Amino acid sequence: METASVIRKFRPTAKPLAGRKGSTAKPVTKRTAGTHRNGFLNHAFQPFWGVAFRDWKSAEQEFFVSAENLCALYQWTMPDVSGLSFPENIREAYKMITAQETTGFSLEVKICQDEKRACCMTTGKTFNTDYHLYYIPVRAVWKMRDKKAEQSLYKLVISVFGYFYQVAGIPFFTEPGTIDSTYDTIKNWLDEEADDDEETDRNNQRVELELLKKAGDTLLPEIKRPFDLKQLESCLKIYRKGKQADTNMIEAVAEIIKLIKDYPKRAIRETMYYDKELDDGETIYWEQYISFYWSGEDCLNDTVYNMINDEFQQMGYQEEPLSLQWFDRPQEKEEHVFDYEPRLFSVINRLSELLNDYDYEELNK
Repeated sequence: METASVIRKFRPTAKPLAGRKGSTAKPVTKRTAGTHRNGFLNHAFQPFWGVAFRDWKSAEQEFFVSAENLCALYQWTMPDVSGLSFPENIREAYKMITAQETTGFSLEVKICQDEKRACCMTTGKTFNTDYHLYYIPVRAVWKMRDKKAEQSLYKLVISVFGYFYQVAGIPFFTEPGTIDSTYDTIKNWLDEEADDDEETDRNNQRVELELLKKAGDTLLPEIKRPFDLKQLESCLKIYRKGKQADTNMIEAVAEIIKLIKDYPKRAIRETMYYDKELDDGETIYWEQYISFYWSGEDCLNDTVYNMINDEFQQMGYQEEPLSLQWFDRPQEKEEHVFDYEPRLFSVINRLSELLNDYDYEELNK
């Protein structure tokens, strides 16, 4: 799917963030919908006045060709704006075209541009992530690492992690980003706190932070080893033969393997279009809610979720997978199908639940 530098304005109100085990997120305060520099051009077409075209006649022609293609697909009436000059003719045509959208029309119709197209009618459809945090816990895997009886499971999960990190493109928790900075902030708070009745809890958190840093530095090089699907399948085969093999884990990894075979090179970022260089501080980027993290069962978990929820509540937009259909050419049918994204999120959730369960069971032994 092609990357566009000018896409769409995201919804001005975000839903509560749904964290694991009763996240404390609150609804995001509604914000005034202003012009978003790297979003779809807004309905009033105001940003168009500031767009510099090398050839405005070519841009004008491109718009009307794409408008005719769009109207042909949806059997809308192509407006006659021949009495207007550029850019009023484009603004009025866009207004008249979008006025024909029916109540059941679920797509956004916008004017977009990318490296190839300057002024093209486009439809966009967003995949609703439900504002969940898709975090993959690592601590349970660290606990398996030095246990001989769990080596087959350890190698299996590390191989799965290799796919998530190298191919799907999910960031690791010790690399610069939201998760890493959250743990770093907690560490700074602990270092600044004076001794009191809660010093035991603080010491436990300090120890956990040291452990996650050590574990992350040790595991990441293993996760970075070149991913090989055949090796993953071999690991699953070996694990399946074990006496303690978990049927749920076998099924989860089998689903991941099927996803890889269907989409061998797909990465989650391919349908994410926001440009961080134009960040206005109000956008939750995909790397912030899709990531590895340490644990959902440790003494840091509540603090981590509260901090992330508080941070996200200050933002008015969330980057979500977006499918675009360009009308610079005639289109025979509507093409907005999400398959990879929901399957990826589903296997992330399933694996994360299993790993947190393993971690929880270990804590209570």
